[in-house]
Amino acid sequence: MEGTLLVLLLILFVGLVVPELFRKLRLQFVTSLILVGAFFGPHGMALVQTNETVDFFGFLGLTFLMFMSGLETKVDEIEHVAGRVILMAIVNGGIPALAGFFIAQAYGYGFTASMVVAVIFISSSIAIVIPSLRAEKLFKKEDGQLIVSAVVLEDVISLLLLGVLLQSYSPITSLPLPLYFAVLIASVVAIKMFLPRISKAVLQKGFFPHKEHEDQLRFVIVLLMAVLLYFSALGVHPIVAAFLLGLVLSSAITSEKLVTQLHTLGYGLFVPVFFFLIGTQMDLAVFRTIEGSLSFLIVTIVVYTGTKFLSGFLVGRLVGISKEHSIMFGVASTTQLTTSLVASQAAYSLGIVDITFLTTMVVLAIVTAIFSPIILHLLGHS
Repeated sequence: MEGTLLVLLLILFVGLVVPELFRKLRLQFVTSLILVGAFFGPHGMALVQTNETVDFFGFLGLTFLMFMSGLETKVDEIEHVAGRVILMAIVNGGIPALAGFFIAQAYGYGFTASMVVAVIFISSSIAIVIPSLRAEKLFKKEDGQLIVSAVVLEDVISLLLLGVLLQSYSPITSLPLPLYFAVLIASVVAIKMFLPRISKAVLQKGFFPHKEHEDQLRFVIVLLMAVLLYFSALGVHPIVAAFLLGLVLSSAITSEKLVTQLHTLGYGLFVPVFFFLIGTQMDLAVFRTIEGSLSFLIVTIVVYTGTKFLSGFLVGRLVGISKEHSIMFGVASTTQLTTSLVASQAAYSLGIVDITFLTTMVVLAIVTAIFSPIILHLLGHS
């Protein structure tokens, strides 16, 4: 217990103090926590050793981050631009996916491994993009909502495709594949139809006569945990489940005080732990293991960032986003982290890809997770 408390104390302390110091260097909250985590973690000074409890705090941080992102994405405000969002996601995800597939084919990887690359190239790390846009005060503007919605759609598509790919290669359920996806789709439809009504009845009609906001907060957390457990049993990544719940509850949770409580709980305690732990996983020694396939690493990074940026900028201009914000969309969409790590590690554990592939994707995540937020910050203050 004492060891766990000491680790959490260190993480929260550096999360409180260090970002303020880094702001003088024009590095934002997300980047500073990742760098500090890498410095203190097992691959740096080795002063922080995580355990299951600390890792669970990090999981809750990711969950709250995605839930709050869904909650703050106003569906009614972007419904009229759904066509623009879909076009942005198709272009910004589809072009890099095709490029990634053919790169893997050119380097001798099989069809399944090439599909893993395509899935990774579709995605962007919404866990970093959303805080970065919020830091630049773009999150709640119309262009910001378009960017966030497109990036979220890309990440959801990539995670669902990853689920299909892994389920096809190594089934996680005894259900036949068509029946499994029918159950999954029916579950999403049921949540979209019934949860907002239930939540409005509970949250807006005086169901809790005493300690109103405390009980409402407890109700939302119970709901979040139940949805995560259900979708985890179906093999759906928590990112998708948490964001989906936030999205469907965005019209039901109208109390500003309740939203503030959720934001304070998530960002005050759990979210800093998540980004710190991301930093502890970054082992820069992977650069030494890529010697034999340096060209694959270079080509992967250059083609991924190039196609992501150019497709993001061009489709941003096509749908009417300003030049400056289109550039920011292009940069933001290059950020990789969760999906690339999850997909590549899962594929490696199943024997679909080799260590060169895994190392390349880890390096891609390190490079983009550190530099994309920095570039976004510079663009936001140029």
